[in-house]
Amino acid sequence: MPDQAPEYPKSPAPPTTVTDAEVLAVFKKFLDERAAGGVILAKAVSDVSYADGVVRVTFDAAKAGLSQEAFDRVNPFPNLSKFVATPIAFNDDIGNRIRPAVVSIETVRAGGLPLGTYSHEEILSLNGLSQ
Repeated sequence: MPDQAPEYPKSPAPPTTVTDAEVLAVFKKFLDERAAGGVILAKAVSDVSYADGVVRVTFDAAKAGLSQEAFDRVNPFPNLSKFVATPIAFNDDIGNRIRPAVVSIETVRAGGLPLGTYSHEEILSLNGLSQ
């Protein structure tokens, strides 16, 4: 019997690079699902963007049918980035894939007033994540 080269298991294909569109899709899906479920904060989202590692979400109380004062009363988050970070704040397939591409999350009110920012490190600290 001729010698045969040993068969080695194939190494998995390297992960593909996360695209801007993929990052946006994850955050938009999360916010759209919450809005459809009646979450007033998500109903107030008027824009989601991603550039240079920064996710930016704009909240417009009027879009949710509220005055700014009413929105501020129902918002339980001193920093709305904590709410927005939810889809990447867990040790799961989506979080582990998308999180490394996010340098920070910025939230602003329509008109530009800051509503809070989370750095990559702060996102990791939400659930004791390492990457």
